[in-house]
Amino acid sequence: MKMKLPLLAVLFLLATGMKASAQPSAGGIVYGPKGAFNISAPKGWKLDPTAGAGQGLPCVLYLEGASWETADPLMYAKIASTKYEDYETFAKDAIADMKKKRPGFKMKRIASGKTAGGQSYFINEYQPTNAYKRFERVAYVQLPKAVAYIVMTAEDRAGYQKHQGALMETVKSLRSMNVDYPDKPKN
Repeated sequence: MKMKLPLLAVLFLLATGMKASAQPSAGGIVYGPKGAFNISAPKGWKLDPTAGAGQGLPCVLYLEGASWETADPLMYAKIASTKYEDYETFAKDAIADMKKKRPGFKMKRIASGKTAGGQSYFINEYQPTNAYKRFERVAYVQLPKAVAYIVMTAEDRAGYQKHQGALMETVKSLRSMNVDYPDKPKN
């Protein structure tokens, strides 16, 4: 019975020609070609499925009262390229790339554990350099056949430090989802 109301709402919108637009919310689903995951926005943050689309970001998060364009700090969530199914391998390649592009690059693993859905994760912290002045933390999460990652980034050290727990809260909420694409052949 719970599923009938959303279905009726969609049918109403289709029948009347009204447009439905995605709005910032407390949670959402990130889809990729090999998997999907659901996350919740941390307290005081909004999850937006459309604001980062022009930058190839299917899910962005920012503080309530801000916008994607003005937010600092901010977060975004994605699924890694289909080339990757192992989160350690993906992180290793990402770090190698950052070392090439950011002279003086330093990294520190700051946390690891399990998400609400039982997926293994770890979080690395990347310090700013002369070539890249942003503070960053990246959570790498092992999905069944893919890698999820969530990036928290900030220009301002004080804002970064004040909100550093937001990434952990978001990662802890993550639950992997099975996705069955209708046009994909079944094995």
